[in-house]
Amino acid sequence: MRLMDAAVTPTTRPTKSRNSQLPQLPPTSPAEEALRLSEEKFATAFRLSPDMILIATQADGRCLDVNAAFLHHTGYTRDEIIGHTTRELSWWNNPDDHSKLLEQFERDGAVHGLEVEYRRKSGEIGYAVLYAEPIIIDGEPCVIAMAQDVTEYRQAQADLQSRNNELDAFARTVAHDLKSPLGNIVGFGEYLQARPDLPETTRQDFINTIVRNAFKMESIIDELRLLAKIRTGDAPLQPLDMSRLVGEAQHRLTFMIAESSAVIAAPDHWPAALGYGPWVKEVWINYLDNAIKYGSQPPHIELGGEVLANHLVRCWVKHDGPGQPPELETQLFQPFPQLSTVRATGYGLGLSIARQVVEKMGGQVGVDNAPGGCRFWFTLPAAD
Repeated sequence: MRLMDAAVTPTTRPTKSRNSQLPQLPPTSPAEEALRLSEEKFATAFRLSPDMILIATQADGRCLDVNAAFLHHTGYTRDEIIGHTTRELSWWNNPDDHSKLLEQFERDGAVHGLEVEYRRKSGEIGYAVLYAEPIIIDGEPCVIAMAQDVTEYRQAQADLQSRNNELDAFARTVAHDLKSPLGNIVGFGEYLQARPDLPETTRQDFINTIVRNAFKMESIIDELRLLAKIRTGDAPLQPLDMSRLVGEAQHRLTFMIAESSAVIAAPDHWPAALGYGPWVKEVWINYLDNAIKYGSQPPHIELGGEVLANHLVRCWVKHDGPGQPPELETQLFQPFPQLSTVRATGYGLGLSIARQVVEKMGGQVGVDNAPGGCRFWFTLPAAD
């Protein structure tokens, strides 16, 4: 019988009939009734509490009883816990937490608000705020411990801090990326105003520079708008017309392609994939932009796609420039706070945004050092 079952089992009293010769038990005293009600309330709270509750012997910490919440959060069965210590169950992910518990209990006679890491049966790590008090059960010193699971709260805190760091670095990145083309536009524009007598060829070169930097600013603004959409909503996955999306991406980069004399080879047919067209187009734009920047002069770029065995479609952009050092490959698609090393080589917002876009559509991104160049790829769900 579980401890709490015993605690809430009421004392039954036989009812004396008119002809019964059994002795009548004395009526329940007010103190006994109050104790029964108190035990009943405790047992109900123990059973229904959303927090983990464990009752153990004080001498050796062996578990006498746990509530349903403890079983739910840890993944153990009652039989696996009763009679064992939390250390035997490897409940303590951080041994120092257990030492702090013992020290506080020894010093203060109780533990209030100790934050600990605990390990579930599955091996997953959870976080809890622990409280423990001494109690006496059947004359034996015991301990009742309550652990409030705060795993979701800790994760939310970590996510919020990560978002704040990302936004801070993002603001600096955007300011840097916008300042350069804006400075060129203002500088060349002012020079044209001040020198109306410039030769026509020089004037046209200046105008081309202004247009090129205006396109660069437009691309940055488009990335900002895309990032806002990624964060605030979902997009329906639909069969993609990949040829059209690739064509639209190349059209957006017309000026860049012409200026670099880039040669782009694309297949006539693409494997059927699912995605959200506007987002996939932005991925192609970012990949093509990088290929033009870091290919040979002029860059030769190859586009392709294939169906993988795991019901995914992989698309890629391969350029004939130098490959990436292994230590850089792991950083290219990282969020903004980790882009300092990457940005030193010229990679900007695009790859980080491409990763967020593709992962939200159920795919992945990556880069390989292919023979004769470098291949950036992304996957999407295959269309039936």
